[in-house]
Amino acid sequence: MKRFSLVLAIAAATAAGSAHAATYVVQARALDFDAALAAQVEALGGQVVARHPGIGVAIVESDTGFPARARRVRALQSVTEDRVLEFGLPRTGPTVDLTEAAANPPDSGDDDFFFDLQWGHDAIDAPEAWERTGERGAGVRVAVLDSGIDCDHPDLAPNLNLALSTSFVDGEALCDLPAGFNHGTHVAGTVAAADNAYGTIGVAPEAEIVAVKVLSAYTGSGSFASIIGGIVHAADVDADLVNMSLGVQGGLPVTPDTHTLVGAVLRAVTYARQNGTTLIASAGNDGIDFDTATDGFGNKLIAFPGGLHGVIGVSATAPEGWALSPMTDLDLLSHYSSFGKVVVNFAAPGGDWDYPGNEVCLIAGQLRPCWVFDYVFSTSNNGWGWASGTSMAAPHVTGVAALIIGANGGSMSPSAVLSALTHGADDKGAAGLDAQYGRGRVNADKSL
Repeated sequence: MKRFSLVLAIAAATAAGSAHAATYVVQARALDFDAALAAQVEALGGQVVARHPGIGVAIVESDTGFPARARRVRALQSVTEDRVLEFGLPRTGPTVDLTEAAANPPDSGDDDFFFDLQWGHDAIDAPEAWERTGERGAGVRVAVLDSGIDCDHPDLAPNLNLALSTSFVDGEALCDLPAGFNHGTHVAGTVAAADNAYGTIGVAPEAEIVAVKVLSAYTGSGSFASIIGGIVHAADVDADLVNMSLGVQGGLPVTPDTHTLVGAVLRAVTYARQNGTTLIASAGNDGIDFDTATDGFGNKLIAFPGGLHGVIGVSATAPEGWALSPMTDLDLLSHYSSFGKVVVNFAAPGGDWDYPGNEVCLIAGQLRPCWVFDYVFSTSNNGWGWASGTSMAAPHVTGVAALIIGANGGSMSPSAVLSALTHGADDKGAAGLDAQYGRGRVNADKSL
């Protein structure tokens, strides 16, 4: 029996620039990119298609001779051809079409009829936090940088701020999605699906969602430029949190070009943090130890963007055979999860498909092979579905962070959010900081 997993994995590939046109990430020496500097770039034959003055970065289209001409401008630090990041299109578990007192799945008795499939909420003690504190994330804004969102989904529409949401993918509107599963929709539901007596419940069911499309919903491709734009946009609309369920397949080799592009992303990360935005990202699904990993040419591999300084990185956990025994250990490290002290701050439910049997189980009206229920269940296009990956783990942490911020009046510094998550986490694995679980598996109730 083949076990389907969501492999949200970006493979770095050089953009297909032609002799006539290419896209460049241009960094100024100063953290400013004013109109005068843009005019100099235009005079050299560059078309400025996006400008981020607050971080000193512009996205420029021009011919392949542009970098050499741009070296004449002393105010410019670097001109680097943008790189497209390709997703392996995700494979997922089954989906479910649209159909019609806090306690834990699978026997919660909750009127959101699929809540009993969400074992991840039990793992992080979300229902206990709701019941004890009444906190649901109200007043907290979460930017989901992903592949768009099902804008009309009944579990998401109540919390979606469509006016602030946007797309950085050329030719694709925010709500332009293929039929079936959509990664961004699944992630957003884990963070903030409404508690509306329908479907599922997010970890922070009253938090506001701002959907920011940085990856194509059709091809799975994105770019450094789109991620930079997405992070800056999130900060500019005063998002409290950014969720980036993205992980470079096989890790990102630190070559001179990628080092420069990563530096531009780091400018955006720093800008967001200085504006009070906490960034959370997945660790990746290749089982890589990023403390020691290199590529075949001796270049260091980094988790991108989860391993960047200032980003909270998340590994994945899961049960094995939860449908057969709901009291089973929910905190096994998922076999595919990448790890390393340089990337993992926390662990959270991401799902797995290691259960060896093929029995059929029945939970919340769903008759499926028992191993399916070890996946993470959340929203999908026109319905709901199962998926597994560190991409599913990150939004659990983001949801807990939203509860924390809401409980603290709706505004917290990134360092304060990190501290609260750390003090509330359940220490797993080796005592203290370890490569697999970081500071531990997040716990909503203890963090509040």
